[in-house]
Amino acid sequence: MSTFDCLAVLRYDAPRLVRVMQSEFRMGRGLRIGETTVVSKRVHVIHPASPGEIKVLVNQDAGACFYSRRRRDEILHIDVFHEVAEVDHRRAADAVKRAVYRFYQDLLLDRARGLFLPQPGELLNLMDIQTGTGGGRVGGTLNYGRKLSLRKAHCNHVHIAAMLPDNCLLVLFYLVLALEEEIARQGVEIRKVERLTHQEAAGRADLSPYSSMFDSYLNESGVAGHGHDWERLPREAQIEAVSSMAEEFGGRANMARLLDLLPTLGAIPPDIRSDAGDLDEVIERLSSFDLLTRERGQLTLTLKGREVRNILATCASEVEAGIRRLIRRMPIVPQIPRYEEGRFGPKANHERPRVSKNVRPPKEGEWCDEIAVPETVLAALSRACLERGGLTPATATATATTTTTAMKAATTTAAAAPRLRRGDIRLYRKRPARPPEVCLLIDASASMVGRRIRAAKYLIRHLATACQVRVTVLTFQERDVRVQIASTRSRKVIEEGVRRIEPAGLTPLAAGITEALDFIRSKKLKDVLLVLITDGIPTMNRWTADPARDALTAAKRIAEEKVPFMCVGLQPNRDFLKKLVDIAWGKLYVVDEFDKDVLISLVRCGRKESARGGFSPSRAE
Repeated sequence: MSTFDCLAVLRYDAPRLVRVMQSEFRMGRGLRIGETTVVSKRVHVIHPASPGEIKVLVNQDAGACFYSRRRRDEILHIDVFHEVAEVDHRRAADAVKRAVYRFYQDLLLDRARGLFLPQPGELLNLMDIQTGTGGGRVGGTLNYGRKLSLRKAHCNHVHIAAMLPDNCLLVLFYLVLALEEEIARQGVEIRKVERLTHQEAAGRADLSPYSSMFDSYLNESGVAGHGHDWERLPREAQIEAVSSMAEEFGGRANMARLLDLLPTLGAIPPDIRSDAGDLDEVIERLSSFDLLTRERGQLTLTLKGREVRNILATCASEVEAGIRRLIRRMPIVPQIPRYEEGRFGPKANHERPRVSKNVRPPKEGEWCDEIAVPETVLAALSRACLERGGLTPATATATATTTTTAMKAATTTAAAAPRLRRGDIRLYRKRPARPPEVCLLIDASASMVGRRIRAAKYLIRHLATACQVRVTVLTFQERDVRVQIASTRSRKVIEEGVRRIEPAGLTPLAAGITEALDFIRSKKLKDVLLVLITDGIPTMNRWTADPARDALTAAKRIAEEKVPFMCVGLQPNRDFLKKLVDIAWGKLYVVDEFDKDVLISLVRCGRKESARGGFSPSRAE
C-alpha cells in the first residue's frame, strides 16, 4: 500500500476543505492539519514554557515579514513540529518532492483537468524549506540556511513557506503526511500541537534569527534589503552562494557576462540566451538575489551585485569547483509521475554481462546458477583421492602439484566414481554489470528554447560530473544533425559541446536517429544506451513526404542492431512516441515537462535497468 493511499478520501470532500481553508486564511487565522502541523499566512511563535501551544500572530503577515512582500496573504507558512533534533533538510525536501509529484498524479486531479495548474517543477521552485541542518528552495541546491541562529530556531520543527494557488491547496495534506513519515524515518519523534491560539503582536516581530542568505523565488522583486546578511558571511560561504547563483544561469562565465552587459546594454547576449532565459525572467531572478535594481528606469548593479561580479572574476576556479559540486550532488527524485510503455529489447552478444574465470565455493543457502563444471569435477576427484589416501581436504595442502597428482590417481583408479557433494561445487564469479555509456539524441528544434534545453544541458553536465560516464551528444534541427560531443569524459570538451547547442528550426527526427546509429557503428561503441529527448513529433522528412513515417522507418534499425533505446517525451505526443518505441523495441517515458531533476532521474534509472537487462512489464503510473 502506498503512503498516500489514505488520502484518497479527499476526493469526496475536496471542495469543502478548500472553502474552509480559504475562509480561515482570509480572516488571518491558522489551521491545524493532523496533530503536528500548523498552517496559516501569518507568523507563528512558540514559548519555551509551553511548547505544545502555538501562537498565530494575526497582524504579522508571513510574506511581509519573511520576504518583504508588499501584498498580504500571498505566502503560506507551514510548520511541522517534532522533538528537538536535527532533521536532514535534504531528505525532508525529497519528501516534499514526492508529495508534490504524487499530488499531481492522484486521481482527485481528474476534476481539475481544465484548470490552469502550474507544473510540478514550478510549484517546487515556489517552496522554501528550513530545518535544524539547513535549507533553501526545494527545487534548488539546498545549500543555504546554514546560519547558526537560523538552524537553532528550527531545531523543533520543519518550516516551509510556499506560494500556492487556491486550486493546489490540497497538496498541503500530502506535504504533511510525507514530512511526518520522513521525520519518523530519521528516528525523530513528532510532537503534538496541544493548542492553537491567535493574538496580535505588539509591534513588528523580531525575525533577526531567521535572516540569512537564501535562493528563494518568493522575495519581492525590486525590494532592497534581501542581502542584508551578505556582509556578515565568511568568504568561503560567499563563494558557495555565488556558485549556487551561477549554476542557475548556466555557469560562471554566463553570469559574469550578464552582470557586465545587462546594466550597459539592457539585453542578453544571444549566445547565452538559451542557458540564461529571456530578459524578463533573468531580471526577475537577479532582482530576487538583490544583485540588480532599477533606478529611474535604468538597470544598475547593487552593492551586493558588484561584490558578486568581483568574486566571479577573482575566484573563478573556486566558483567553478563549487558549481561542479552542486551538479554532482543534485538530489534525485525517486518517484516521478509519468507514463511508461515498453521495455528494453535483447542486447547484442558483445553487450551481455560476462562471468569471470575466477571461481568460488557457494555460500550457505545460495542458489547455484553459474556452475563452473570443469572446476567442480576437479574438486570432487581431488576430494575422493584424498579420502582414499586417508586424508581430508582440510588437512591436505592445496597446491597445484597435489591437485594434478590427485587427478591422475583418481582417473586411473578402478573404483567407482565419487559422488558429487555440495562442497565440491564451484561457481564462476560474476563481473559486476557496469551501466552503459550514454548517447543523448537531443531535439534542438525551436520548441526546445528556454527551460527545456536548459534541463537537457544540465543533464549532460550531471552525467559527466556525477556519473563519470562517457557521454555522446547529437542534436538535430532543420536538416542538420551535429555531433556536439563524441564519446568522452573530458569536462572541458563536454562544456564546449554544451555551449554549442542552440535550438532553432524544425524537427528532423528520422535524420537524427539514422546519424546516431551510424555514429555508434563507426565508433564501434559496444555498450551504449541511446536516449532520445524530444518535445514534439517529426516535422522534417528524409526519404518520403511523410516525416512521421520516415522516423518510424529509421527506428527499425534500432531494433535490428539491438541498441538499448529509451525515449523521454511529452504528453501531447504520447501516441506517436509509443509507436516509435514499439518498433525500436525500447522504453518510453512520457512526462508533463522537462525539468532537470526529472531528466536526471529517468536517465540514471534507464542506465541501471539497461545494465540489468531490461525493465519490468509496461505499466502506466
